[in-house]
Amino acid sequence: MDDVAQNQTYAHAFARIFVRPLIGTWVRPNHLTALRLVLGLAACALLVPGTPLATAWSGVLWILTCVLDRADGELARMGDLRSESGKVLDYYADMVLDAAWFLCAGIGLRHGSLGDAAIALGGVTCVAMLLCTWYAEMFERLSGPGVKAWKGVQHFHPDDALFLLPLLTWLGWVGPVLVAASVVTPIIAMVIIVRYVALKRRMSTT
Repeated sequence: MDDVAQNQTYAHAFARIFVRPLIGTWVRPNHLTALRLVLGLAACALLVPGTPLATAWSGVLWILTCVLDRADGELARMGDLRSESGKVLDYYADMVLDAAWFLCAGIGLRHGSLGDAAIALGGVTCVAMLLCTWYAEMFERLSGPGVKAWKGVQHFHPDDALFLLPLLTWLGWVGPVLVAASVVTPIIAMVIIVRYVALKRRMSTT
C-alpha cells in the first residue's frame, strides 16, 4: 500500500495511459528503462552544441524520457513485473541522466554570457546531483521499507520538476536554471548527507 500511495501523482496517472496497452505483451519494464536511458542521453547530447534547433529537440526527447521514467515503474506495478534488476537499472538511469543534463547544459552554454564558467557550474551541479541520488538511496535503504528521502505534496513529487526543464529550455532560460541549480543542488546534497550521517549514528547507538 505504501508503494501505491507513493505513486499517485499526475505524472504517474499520465504514464498509465500508455502503459495499460502494454500489459500482457512482450514489453517489460526494463525495455522501457533502457529506451529511457537512450533517449535521455540523446537529449543531454543535444544540449552540447548550444544551438536553438538542437536545444528544441533536446526538450522533446527529455519529455519522453520523463514519461518513460514513470511508465517503467507503472508497468512493473500494474503487470506484477517487479524485479531487483529493474530497480537497479532504474536507479542508475536516474543517477546518470539527471546529472548528465546539467553537465551538458553547462557545456552548451560555454559560448554564451557565462563563458567557461558555465562548464564549471554544470560540473558542480552534476556532482551534486550524483551525491543527491546516491545518498538518498543510502538513506532509504538504512531507513527501511516505505521510507522515502523526499516526499511530494498532494499529487506532485519533487522529481516532477524535471518535466519543467524542456519548457525552461525552450524559453531560453537554461542559463538562469543552471546558475540556480549550481547553488541549490549542493545545498540539497548537503542536507541529505547530513540526514544520512545522523540516521547512521542513531542506529549505531541503539
